[in-house]
Amino acid sequence: MNSKRCVLLICFISLFLAGLSGCAPQSVTESRRYLLGISTIKGNKVIKDDELESLIPQQPNRRFLGLPIFPYLALYQVGQVAYDREEKQRKLSEVTQEYQQQSALYADDLEKLKRIQRRYGKKIEKARRRAEEGNFTMRVLGEAPVYFNEPDAGRNAEKMRNYLFNNGFFFSTVTHTTDTTFQRIRVNYRVSENRPTLLRNVGYRVRDNRIDSLLISTKTGTTLLPRQRYDGDAFEAERVRIETLLRNNGYYGFSRQYVTFIVNDTITAPATDSLYKQVDIIVRVENPPGQTGHTPYAVETVTFEVLPPAGYPDSLFRKDTASWNGINYIFSGRRFSPRILNSKIRVRSGQLYSQDAERLTQRQLALTDQFRFVNYSFDSTGNRLHGHFRAIPLDKYQLSADLGLNVIQIQQTPGPFANFSYKIRNVFNGLENFEINLRGGIEAVTGFSDARLYRSQEFSLNTSLLFPQLLVPIGAERYQLGRFTPSTQVGLGYNYVNRPEYTRTSVKSALTYSLQPSLTRFYNLSIIDLNIINTSRLNPSFRNLLDTLQLQGNNLINSFRKSFVSDINFSYVYNTNTFLGVPIKAQYLRLAVESGGTTLGLFPGQQKLIQGLFGDLQFFQYIRLNADYRRYWPINSRASFVARINTGSVHSYGVSSVPPYEKYFFAGGSNSIRAWLPRRLGPGSARPRITSSNLSVEAPGEFLLEGNLEYRGFLAEFFGNLNYALFLDAGNVWNLPRASSDSPGDLDWTSFTSEIAVGTGFGIRYDFSYFVLRFDFGVKVYDPYLKDFVLDDLNRRRLFDTRQPNFLNLNLGVGYPF
Repeated sequence: MNSKRCVLLICFISLFLAGLSGCAPQSVTESRRYLLGISTIKGNKVIKDDELESLIPQQPNRRFLGLPIFPYLALYQVGQVAYDREEKQRKLSEVTQEYQQQSALYADDLEKLKRIQRRYGKKIEKARRRAEEGNFTMRVLGEAPVYFNEPDAGRNAEKMRNYLFNNGFFFSTVTHTTDTTFQRIRVNYRVSENRPTLLRNVGYRVRDNRIDSLLISTKTGTTLLPRQRYDGDAFEAERVRIETLLRNNGYYGFSRQYVTFIVNDTITAPATDSLYKQVDIIVRVENPPGQTGHTPYAVETVTFEVLPPAGYPDSLFRKDTASWNGINYIFSGRRFSPRILNSKIRVRSGQLYSQDAERLTQRQLALTDQFRFVNYSFDSTGNRLHGHFRAIPLDKYQLSADLGLNVIQIQQTPGPFANFSYKIRNVFNGLENFEINLRGGIEAVTGFSDARLYRSQEFSLNTSLLFPQLLVPIGAERYQLGRFTPSTQVGLGYNYVNRPEYTRTSVKSALTYSLQPSLTRFYNLSIIDLNIINTSRLNPSFRNLLDTLQLQGNNLINSFRKSFVSDINFSYVYNTNTFLGVPIKAQYLRLAVESGGTTLGLFPGQQKLIQGLFGDLQFFQYIRLNADYRRYWPINSRASFVARINTGSVHSYGVSSVPPYEKYFFAGGSNSIRAWLPRRLGPGSARPRITSSNLSVEAPGEFLLEGNLEYRGFLAEFFGNLNYALFLDAGNVWNLPRASSDSPGDLDWTSFTSEIAVGTGFGIRYDFSYFVLRFDFGVKVYDPYLKDFVLDDLNRRRLFDTRQPNFLNLNLGVGYPF
């Protein structure tokens, strides 16, 4: 190795170690500059830390996994070794001069001048970035050193004082001190909130009598209340409330700038008889300059225009016009049903203007999946509104394909899958969507107590036709359901599953009605859900297991007969957790009820009719209930606590002693009790089901109860957000007791608590903003089969060995578990 390479290698290692230790090389001019360390905030009791931290724009150099290791800074310093700023500045000057000379030479040739501008524009921008921001390693891979600046710390303290004042702490103080460690300065902010200022009286001064009456009738929705702490955000919320209220009642030209506040803070303590300082608030609603009041607007005309597809001129298409219920329609090229569009457009002629109706119209049209975008505008000439909606349609035909690997557990070898879909929009010119979906996948699953691989295959073909209305015998228009986003889906599908235990096929048809009254509430009702299921192969050892269970009174084997399943099901979802990736206080509730074989009791003759068409079939009658509730509590801007409880039961009656296999409940896996393999926990304290060929099979149950607690926090930022989770899972499945059965898997309330499995663990979640890659490591704490705590049985030398009584179960997934 020559001397130059040795010098370069020594410099590289030295600079990299300097970055890891947090010490940056300093020139003579930077000898008294210190790198910025972390900031601490102490003393605040009411205002949260993350609120005050958001006021500090200066952030120290990023660490690796929260450790005092600074790889980005090290990379920046490595890039500095081969960087010559003077040379880059000279190169920028040369390119700029060359551009000026070429521009002057061809000043009379506009076409050539444009080409020169385009060519040199890129060159100049590239040279400028290199001169100002450094080379590729410095700009992209590295991070420039962040130095401490005393005036910045003073300004941050002042911003905190202003923030506290705006939140009612008029007499707060904020000071700061510094600590120096390893050439890094830590800034310590000390906050003293003192007693907050409270609101005493809140009054309104409105010059427009109509608006005054409207505000009086809706005063219960105000955010400014007596005895409440003075809060600047509450003042802004009151302005938004008044603006929204008036704009929903015809005041199209009203804006929050007309709402002002008078704060009387001269009240003395004897006048309030309180230890807290109090203020009086007067909310003023001003009139437009030179006018005696605000003008309410009524909608006179509404026009909906479908523009030509993007990239095509209007001249290529003939415009068709139509009118329906006072709305004018203009179609260029593609025509849509005015009757269906009319149910989506909530802005009506002859009614007062409403901001909510305007936004609901845009949302309803977007949900049809027919338009690339929808724009709207209003002309307020003559105190009357003329609304104009313009939409560009999406492509009528759409083909999409997804290829990838499907991994759920470390015990499953990654298997390829392919998903192809073909969509036709506006099939019958009534905003309908027809879609065909073809999916196939292969997985390799290992045995329970051996290392053999068993192949699992799945193939499905599904078709659906979605109507943006309720297809019912009596016209749905009379029920005014358009605002609830109604839809009807007709589906037909085929599914093929080839697992080590069995080969199973099913044909399904369904008719489902859906309503979405708001962004948080969903209703689904399937009045027709028919399935013909056939098990064409049973593994001999699995068949022996089913026979053994039947001798014990468990008729699970009947679920694998050729069968006909019909049901009516209803589900309700309430979900306020709509801000993905941002911790907010939210909740999720899903309730589902399903009645299988209901019509068998109403129409007894249909059983013989169906058997005459499809042969000897097993019929089922059952009731299935399921409730899933989740609660989300934000800890700060990057951490949250989540609790979940999931329970359900399925009860068979009438012509069947067991439900269909697909209607059972299962426990274990990446979205359940994560210390157990998928669908392998339970039932109750029963022994894990293993066939004579050492194949672990699923453990279905008729009653499910499971709960999860999870803390989610931020770990580091490294080409995305690296987050972590700590979780505790508990639950199990059981079979409902029967007179002919006395199995350890049956539900017995006297031994119920001793059969609840408990698992714990931690997770690593890599958030790339567009998807989350999840690694959850679960370990058993209490095993209901052994009825003992098994955490000490974890073999640290064989953590992932599934043959051990306890092992570290790695769950891989995309997205959060709940």
